[in-house]
Amino acid sequence: MTVRTKLAAVRRRVTRQSIAEQLLTVAGANREVLREAPKERGKQVAMGAVLVSTAGLAMVSASYALHLALHFWWPFAVLGGVAWGLIILNLDRWLVVSSPRLTSKVGTLAMALPRVVLAVLIGAVVSTPLTLAVFSAEIGTEVREMAAENEDAFTRQLAEDSRYAQLPTLREQIAVLEADLADGVTQADVAEDPAVVDLQRRLDDVIERYNAAEDAYNQEIDGSGGSGIPGFGPATDARREARDRLAEERDSLTRQLAELKPQVLEQLQAEEVQTTIDQQAELDRLETRVTDTEERREAEIAAHDEAVGNSDGILARLTALERIGEDNPTLATAHWLLFAFMTALECLPILFKTMLALAPPSLYERLLTLEEEKVEERVQLRMQTEYEEAEVLAKSALAAAEARAARTLEAESRATGMVLDAQLDVTREGVERWRDEQLAGAGRVNGVETDLVKHL
Repeated sequence: MTVRTKLAAVRRRVTRQSIAEQLLTVAGANREVLREAPKERGKQVAMGAVLVSTAGLAMVSASYALHLALHFWWPFAVLGGVAWGLIILNLDRWLVVSSPRLTSKVGTLAMALPRVVLAVLIGAVVSTPLTLAVFSAEIGTEVREMAAENEDAFTRQLAEDSRYAQLPTLREQIAVLEADLADGVTQADVAEDPAVVDLQRRLDDVIERYNAAEDAYNQEIDGSGGSGIPGFGPATDARREARDRLAEERDSLTRQLAELKPQVLEQLQAEEVQTTIDQQAELDRLETRVTDTEERREAEIAAHDEAVGNSDGILARLTALERIGEDNPTLATAHWLLFAFMTALECLPILFKTMLALAPPSLYERLLTLEEEKVEERVQLRMQTEYEEAEVLAKSALAAAEARAARTLEAESRATGMVLDAQLDVTREGVERWRDEQLAGAGRVNGVETDLVKHL
């Protein structure tokens, strides 16, 4: 075997060993116990590998979900997936490490049940995006059909909405008002005045009767009508007089109409100022109403377009998958089987730990129990020792305190005695000094009296 081959073998062995050490850390294994039971090392490494595998599935699932639901760019989605995978790894590791082994299987199952339920919930959350990814082609087609159905329904709703059905009528009213404001007062407005209309109607009636009288007069002259006698005579004169009377009435009405129209035009022009103000206000109101209605309509269309653009999220895809399952039982069965399989994979660590807890204790578990008992004994011994040391120290401190108190009392008694002796000496000296002063005073008095007696 060459040196290079040996180095490669050593490198592979070191790599495998480092990976195994990391997996043991993930599994929460006790390395000191594994040194006593090396055969149990493989189980703990396998447990760590299972935890890492479920975390990897969670990472892939979360990355796909972030890209699908929130439209994250793939690098950011992967970063989010890594964070989610670490969270799932931590939760699974806690579930595995905190699962106890009790003396009875019923107690073990009771303690494991909440952890299994939590693992199932986590597995369902993690496996849902993976299930959607497997059926992405069928789901994409169904999502597009759902979007088309929603678009048709929205278009019908928009067309039938009473708020927007009046827009054409409002636009026509706006066009009429704008044309009226642009033209001002015209001859057509004058012709529509009630007085002008009445006078024009009377004039048209007179003109019609005048034309009829003119025809009757001509027929009387040529003998084609009336008396049937051609030429001029009394009948012709009577018809001429009727025609001339109607001609005078026609001319009079024509003059009245010609005089009335300027008056009406002037009156309408005078009223046009206020009419223009009213029409402009009505035009502004209609334009505001149309603008607001169109803005609401555009806002609804924009909101619908945005909803359609975001209609490929997880919820829409789940709905599409359910619809596909209703029409295709085979796909529904495959969906639920895949979902159950993915969920079981995510629940594998806690299920594996629960099955180990129900089985007879392994060598590793027995050694771990002994190690824990030793640790507990050491802790109890240390605590007992610390308690005894504290008790001895307390007794020593109490004795020292009593000795200090006795010495202090003795010293205080001695000091009090010394103070009393000093005070007694001072008092004694004061009394003696007072006595001497009194005796000296008495001697001086006796001397004075002796001198007086001698003088006398």
